[in-house]
Amino acid sequence: MANYPYIIASFPDLLLDYERHALDVEAVVDEVKSQLSEKDGKLVDWLSFGMVGSHLTPHFYRNIRQTRCHFLIDWFGFDRKLRLAKVAYLEGKPVQEEFPELDKVEIIFRVDNLAQREKLLDRLLWDKAAELVEFDIFTLDTILSLLTRLHLVERWNRLDPETGTALFRQFVDEVRGTFHGINAEQFKV
Repeated sequence: MANYPYIIASFPDLLLDYERHALDVEAVVDEVKSQLSEKDGKLVDWLSFGMVGSHLTPHFYRNIRQTRCHFLIDWFGFDRKLRLAKVAYLEGKPVQEEFPELDKVEIIFRVDNLAQREKLLDRLLWDKAAELVEFDIFTLDTILSLLTRLHLVERWNRLDPETGTALFRQFVDEVRGTFHGINAEQFKV
C-alpha cells in the first residue's frame, strides 16, 4: 500500500504563474511512481501519456474509461469536451456538447490576445484539476490532480517567450490562411 499522505506532503509547491521554474517533472513523476503500487503507477502512466496532445485519440478516451479511475475519467472527459469546444470555435460552429464550464470557455475564446487566451485556458484546466479532488484528502486521485497541475507548469516552463511567440504566430497563420479546419471526429468517442 502506498503512503499517499507522505507523497502528497512531499510534493513540490506548484504555482501556475506562467513563469519558468527550476522543476524536473520527469524526476518528480519517477519519484512519485517509485512510492506507488504497480497498479497505481500504471494510472500515473495513463495520465502522463494523455498529457501529450497527439495521444488523445478516440481509442485513448475509450481506454481511459476502462481504468475505473475517477480522476482520469473525469479529467479526460473534461479535456475531450474542451477540445471539441475549441474545434467548434475554430470552425465557427456551435458547441455540440454542453458542460458546466462552457460559458467560461466561450468567454475565453473571445479573448483576442492568443497568449492571454492560452493562459486563461490553462487556468481553467488548473482549476478543474483541483475541483475534481476538492473533497479528497489523501487519495490517489489527489496525487493525479497534483501531477496534472505539474504538467501544466511544465508546459509553461517549455515555452520561453520566443518559442511561445513562434507557436502563437503559427496558430494565427493556420487560422488566417492555411487553416482548413480541424476534424472534430478525432475527438469523438
